[in-house]
Amino acid sequence: MTRSLDPVDARLAAVHEQLAAGVAALSDSEGWQRMLQVAARFHRYSPNNVLLISVQRPEATLVAGYRSWQQLGRQVVRGERGIAILAPVLVRADSHPDTQAADPARVLRGFRVTHVFDVSQTEGDALPDTGPRLLAGGSPRGLWDTLASQVHDAGFTLDRGHCGAANGYTDHVQHHVRVRADVSSAQACKTLAHELAHVLLHGPDQPTRLRHEAEVEAESVAYVVSTAAGLTTGDYSIPYVTSWSAGSTDVVRDAATRVLSTARLIIDRIGPPADPLEKRNDPRDRTRQLAADHNPTRDLRLAG
Repeated sequence: MTRSLDPVDARLAAVHEQLAAGVAALSDSEGWQRMLQVAARFHRYSPNNVLLISVQRPEATLVAGYRSWQQLGRQVVRGERGIAILAPVLVRADSHPDTQAADPARVLRGFRVTHVFDVSQTEGDALPDTGPRLLAGGSPRGLWDTLASQVHDAGFTLDRGHCGAANGYTDHVQHHVRVRADVSSAQACKTLAHELAHVLLHGPDQPTRLRHEAEVEAESVAYVVSTAAGLTTGDYSIPYVTSWSAGSTDVVRDAATRVLSTARLIIDRIGPPADPLEKRNDPRDRTRQLAADHNPTRDLRLAG
């Protein structure tokens, strides 16, 4: 006989299903599909080329070749100087008989200098942006303190400060959580819920999770906890989860058991979601950011 969920668990399950539905809607959208097409046109550069790019143009964020930019509806601005990188030279194996290769058709003969351009050096069609939007405004009264106390109870220290490209991170080696200092109260509380999920779910004594699985779980917990507390985070959480799950609702739903049990554990200590917001969300404060990899400094440091 199937055991029915208690009313609270049923409501949390419904919230998690809303998240999965949001992922499905975004991943099916024209904007998301175009974003994937854009991403496919940008090369993954080797560490040496990343170094070359950073030395020549430290502020570069998105680089591609001249023709790739044209195919995206953008044109390199006249007079802009290209960023020199090394491109592999591949030749047919039968034209280079002294070389042995796993692929008999093509072998690496050497490298040649080629040039790429940063997006700031181009003009034309806007690139699609389906990334998370930083939350603006205030948070339910007492939410930060309640989440912070749970972080401390788990044996972790907590502070606010610089987080690189991330909004926060969890370091399981140093038992430390940091949340970015220059974000709104709403974003800070959402991020703290995300990091608390990392604390509870992804320590060395927990089952190993791939990075994308860990991020989907942590942000899903943050979404459920925030919603239950009266904080709306869909503008950030849905694109974030969509990005890390590659638009797969199966990945989101497969995480449901761990997400809901962890969210319930956190929510039971928060109390009813009736507290008024300290400050209402102001759409003018919203900014955009891409859901990119946070590139943690070590494997056990998880950011979100």
